[in-house]
Amino acid sequence: MTFTGPAFVKWALPAALAAAALSIAAAAHAEVNVSVGVGGPVYYEPAPVYAPPPPVYYQPAPPVYYQPAPPVYYQQPPAYYRPAPSYYGPPPVAYGPGYRQGPPPAARPRMNDMQNRAMDNCALLAPREQPRCRATVMSTVR
Repeated sequence: MTFTGPAFVKWALPAALAAAALSIAAAAHAEVNVSVGVGGPVYYEPAPVYAPPPPVYYQPAPPVYYQPAPPVYYQQPPAYYRPAPSYYGPPPVAYGPGYRQGPPPAARPRMNDMQNRAMDNCALLAPREQPRCRATVMSTVR
């Protein structure tokens, strides 16, 4: 087979067009990567650095306002008074022009303040202990 110039060109052009069409059709369905290696500095991304999270800041609590406590009114405690002194002796008898009751002043025993207070406190005891208390107080009188 001999290839002559014009006949070769006559068949070479359609064959090149057919090959280009087939390669375009094949490239539409396949992923083609073209890489040209050029030497130079290579940059590598640094490794990730793990650090603790930043501190958490909380808003300070709002100020607390206390209102004063409501006024308290206390009832006055009941008052206790010592009982009126009582005289345990003979029934009163009228003496002299003013009709004073009780024995004459000279016949009454002389008691100081402490003895009078002790005699008044005898009235606070149980009824069965009162005579003994009065006798004890009277034993200290001159």
